[in-house]
Amino acid sequence: MEKNKSSWGVVFKYAIITALASFIFSLLVYLMNLYTSNWINYLAYVILFAGLIFAVKEHRDKNLGGFITFGQAFGTGFLFCIITGLIGVVTGYILMHYIAPDMVDEIMKVTEQRMVEKGMSEDQVSVAMEWTRKFMTPTWFAIWSVIMTAIFGAILSLIVAAIFKRVNPNAPPQA
Repeated sequence: MEKNKSSWGVVFKYAIITALASFIFSLLVYLMNLYTSNWINYLAYVILFAGLIFAVKEHRDKNLGGFITFGQAFGTGFLFCIITGLIGVVTGYILMHYIAPDMVDEIMKVTEQRMVEKGMSEDQVSVAMEWTRKFMTPTWFAIWSVIMTAIFGAILSLIVAAIFKRVNPNAPPQA
């Protein structure tokens, strides 16, 4: 039987493809002026989930002879999500700093408007907007992006690992 191959090649391949697809999606969202819509942000997770499925499935089928443990599947998926998230931070910075520098200001205006519509007082809105501005810097954007990708990546990786695990019946039992 062929020796187990590392997941790194598959992970990098699909991380780059997924990050590129997410960047193109983000560009389209910006060009169509949909970036202030809450629901559109959830579609980015569909792209991440699809890339995750392809990465784990290819690693199982091509590198591991059609079998993968839950732990291997989770590890592959989580690594994929972290690398995709890190690439996403770079492409997000490029988008927000060079391509769409007005996007942050527009998001801030819409956020403030939504707070007022919810009935928050002027003082509450002022304090909330002050904190929001502090966290809309590139550094905080990068930190929160990686944290959120890690959290959602772990959850999605658990789901994918449960679906794609396939134990080799000829493998010796593990202690």
